[in-house]
Amino acid sequence: MIRIARIPFLAFFVLTFALVSACGGGGGEENPFDLQSEVVVGLVNQADGLAFAPDGRLFYAEHWTGEIFVVTADGELLEEPFASIANVASGPHFGLTGLALDPDFERNHYVYAYFTEGDPGPPSQGSPTVIRFTDVDSKGTDRKVIVDDLPETDPEFPNNANGSIHFGADGFLYLTLGDYDVATEVGPQGKVRPQDLGTPIGKMLRVQKEDGTAPADNPFVDERGADPLLFAYGFRRGFDFAVHPETGQIYGSDSTGVTCEELNIIEEGGNHGWPEVGEWPYNDCLAAMKVLGIHHFAAEGMDPGDFQSTVAVTGIEFVSGDVYPTLGDSLLVCEQRTGLMRRLVLEGSNFDQVVSDDVVVRDCSRDIAVRGDGIIYYSNEREIRRLVPSDFGG
Repeated sequence: MIRIARIPFLAFFVLTFALVSACGGGGGEENPFDLQSEVVVGLVNQADGLAFAPDGRLFYAEHWTGEIFVVTADGELLEEPFASIANVASGPHFGLTGLALDPDFERNHYVYAYFTEGDPGPPSQGSPTVIRFTDVDSKGTDRKVIVDDLPETDPEFPNNANGSIHFGADGFLYLTLGDYDVATEVGPQGKVRPQDLGTPIGKMLRVQKEDGTAPADNPFVDERGADPLLFAYGFRRGFDFAVHPETGQIYGSDSTGVTCEELNIIEEGGNHGWPEVGEWPYNDCLAAMKVLGIHHFAAEGMDPGDFQSTVAVTGIEFVSGDVYPTLGDSLLVCEQRTGLMRRLVLEGSNFDQVVSDDVVVRDCSRDIAVRGDGIIYYSNEREIRRLVPSDFGG
């Protein structure tokens, strides 16, 4: 049954859209992988973070409102929010942007949220913050602050702040932080901020889930003047990322904003190049000769080095060929600017070669998550949908 989230006056629109697209690939007539796209719930607000509990409940985070909601395993949207974070400063590139459930959720019931803490409403200065709730009957209790000492954004340029949050294969919590739109400002060690190890700006961080402190084996923990939370550096955006189910490697995307959006294997201690990309308009995708991307994205009909070719990858997740034989074991990405969900097939001994890049659906512009049974859920600005094989029965 299709559930409409708190907006009766949009019910007709969502139901009509669902009937039109439920039998196709989602937002278009193409259906090359023989999949069905079905509406799960309609949305009032943009859902940036999707995360599943082991019991099949879907938690999702509203970017602009700071509210977290639960959809039951039976597809029912619970009317009351799981949690309401009142002090969320929100804008296009900051707000409530990340959600993660503890790997030991069945025992501890922990839900982590990543948001910009500040005065509600744009424009607003804020500080990226990680908090934790304990789930009790789909209600968030015992709010605890995990990370709250990250730099505040500039109120005149409050962009590219907090991004996504996920657990790694090692059980530690990883989070991404963009360049705050101050990539050329000099940091505490005398380098531009994404290249400066003395600041978390433009970095991926790795923290202890209990208290947000640095694990003892973080790559820069013993380097004088370096922020001990840093895992990798040289990033522009607070990008989403996914963990390979076999190798534990972390895959994420980044771009200059106008050209050369790349897929990266995030290396421990690795320098991923930003803003060392040469002179405007950044048409050489290999200019920053640091850790190189393994693939470049571009809007349809364009090359990665073309001006305004970037697609703004917002969701990324691995999918199993056991559940989706037509997709095979692959990496799915959602693109905000194009609305495409793409399938990337990885090969090579290190899964560092992209041998296929195909469009799956054309209405995925926010996040992707995979349920415990392997079924894909994804979001756009108006709804959460699921993508199922044509013979799927549940």
